[in-house]
Amino acid sequence: MAAVTGERAADLLTKAGVMSWAFDAFVKGRWTVESTTPGKSTLKGTVTVMADGGGNGGFTLVWAREGAPITWSGGYLLRGGHLRIDMHQAPTGMEQLTGGEALTVPKEVEEGASLVLPWQPPGHRDTGDGQRLNVTYRNNVLRIVHTERNGSESVHVCTRAT
Repeated sequence: MAAVTGERAADLLTKAGVMSWAFDAFVKGRWTVESTTPGKSTLKGTVTVMADGGGNGGFTLVWAREGAPITWSGGYLLRGGHLRIDMHQAPTGMEQLTGGEALTVPKEVEEGASLVLPWQPPGHRDTGDGQRLNVTYRNNVLRIVHTERNGSESVHVCTRAT
């Protein structure tokens, strides 16, 4: 492994740099995903997350379905506890969602973590309507429950692929 020197080394020693490395190490890799919407419709797929080690990265999400799978791709940026998620490519006829943000994202995620993160959905200016993400991580399973303003929930279960 090559030594990190110069400006890159200085970046890594900052609080944001340390936080980004911890976050990137956590999300990087392949995950299976099962998402259930408020109407109880369930989709299954896989997501592959690429990370550069500096809080920037991309992902490809492939939903399995009869016929051709549905593929989305996007990116994320983590800065100062704000995790911004953007979809850069969506299937024809589907809306590309940009600008969703989870707030108060922690520096590190440990086994048994249980968090409540304010959620700013794509197209919203802030988190004032009370939407949130309840996040737990245990035994390689990341469970995210998105609670909307009206109390309805979408549940996303992501299992780290081995």
